[in-house]
Amino acid sequence: MLFQTATANTSGYMIAGFVIAFVVMGLYAASLYLRSRNLQRDREILEELDAAQRKTVTK
Repeated sequence: MLFQTATANTSGYMIAGFVIAFVVMGLYAASLYLRSRNLQRDREILEELDAAQRKTVTK
């Protein structure tokens, strides 16, 4: 009679935890991608401005 109780069924919580973890990782990866893209765009703009400034200074 001792130890005859069944273990708790927590598989639903485990699945929910995995879903939440993967969603958070996906959002983080999307954030990194967007930041990289925006950084590249800013870099291109700064290079264009630098080239334009050099062109006007040399005239």
